[in-house]
Formats: sequence, structure tokens, C-alpha cells
Amino acid sequence: MTPRPAGRRSPCTVADARARLHDAEAFLDAAETAKDPDVIATNAIHSAMAAADAVCCVALRERSADASHPSAIQLLSRVDKGLSTALKRALDRKNQAAYESRDISASDANMCVRQAALLLDAARERVLAT
Repeated sequence: MTPRPAGRRSPCTVADARARLHDAEAFLDAAETAKDPDVIATNAIHSAMAAADAVCCVALRERSADASHPSAIQLLSRVDKGLSTALKRALDRKNQAAYESRDISASDANMCVRQAALLLDAARERVLAT
């Protein structure tokens, strides 16, 4: 049996999963219409996190409520290791995109969009199947 991940979690329902799916779609839409790589990446990362919440809500009836991103990655890995890898790849760029003065590259921003899209597709599939 997989050990229970560290970090705070919040119980959630299928209705919560639908709400987080909506958020993930809106964030990805914003990322895809933005021009600035930092804005693209930041919105894509938020989309990835919301999609991960939706997946976890459907599968586990809980989502990460921890400020520690590794906790969210670990929780998602209980559902799907590939999706947790996609979330990690996007989150690895969060500090640079959102907080540093050094801009993220266009290729890294596009990578964040790809990871978010992968997570969003998985969230849609799981949420719409409920």
C-alpha cells in the first residue's frame, strides 16, 4: 500500500472537481492568449495545479491544501505517476516565472503550457466520466 503523503489535504467532492476543472480551463485559456512568457507560464502552472486538484478530487476525494508543492505532487502520484511528473515539470518553473526578475524563456513557458494541457485533458476525462 502506498503511504499517505505528507502535507495538509482538504476533502473535496465531484462538484469541487468540476469547479477546479473550470478554473484549470480558464487559466489555460489565459495562458494561451497571453504574450509575455512569464504570464504564459504562470497561468499554465495555475492551470496545472487546478487540473491536478480536479483529478485528486475525483480519485481520492481530497486535494492538496498545502503550500508545499511537493505535497501536491506526491498526492497526485497516488493517482497517476505520469501526471505527477507533468505537474512537477510545470511547478519547477513557478518561482522563476512568478517571482524572479529574470524572465522565463519562451520555450520553458511553452513547456508549462504542454504540461498543463496534459493535466487538463486527464482532468476532463476523469471529471466528465463521473
